[in-house]
Amino acid sequence: YLIIKNYIQASPLEKFKKGILAMVKKCLKTSKNISLNDAILKLEKINHKEVYMVQKAMATCSQTLNIVTSLKLDQLHSKLYSVDPEKVHIQLASTPVQFPRDKRFDFEWHQESGSYTGFSKVLSVWFPILNKVNKKNGSMSFIPRTHKNGTRKTHYVRKPSGLNDWRVKINKKELNNVVIAELRPRDVLLFDSDLVHKSVLNKSDQIRITG
Repeated sequence: YLIIKNYIQASPLEKFKKGILAMVKKCLKTSKNISLNDAILKLEKINHKEVYMVQKAMATCSQTLNIVTSLKLDQLHSKLYSVDPEKVHIQLASTPVQFPRDKRFDFEWHQESGSYTGFSKVLSVWFPILNKVNKKNGSMSFIPRTHKNGTRKTHYVRKPSGLNDWRVKINKKELNNVVIAELRPRDVLLFDSDLVHKSVLNKSDQIRITG
């Protein structure tokens, strides 16, 4: 894994947040001034499916295309895996929301390779959009160097919330090495598709949005 501080420029990130807010306000059928945090909490109370639709629909938003381009993912992947940049394919982002003290959409221990079978090396890029990510605000925890052991056998679980979770087993010794990612908006976490990781519960009063 690799953490790059202040990698995302401030301007594309702000436009990205405005794009999310615009979609949420459209779902709320309002033009009133409202913060992104409050708008999503309000929409969640009305209909969670609308929140889910927004975080998936952001994949084709122009602001998303701008921020993905600014990340220069082809160059990063090429340097880390010694692959010709022309052979790198990019899957556009979604913007998952983690609600305060809500485990419905949190993942257990898993690998990205478990849900992207048939693909060659996948480089995941994860970054906070709204609020810092840490032990209190919710984040991602991972076990360094677990990617070196390759793809593990998965156990598929569909949570009552509808979340698809391809879980893997870990041993007690590995738990001694767990790291919780601490990032601020503009920071980026890059990690290999075989790195074992999971969600960290949001214990704050604010929502957490990541890309």
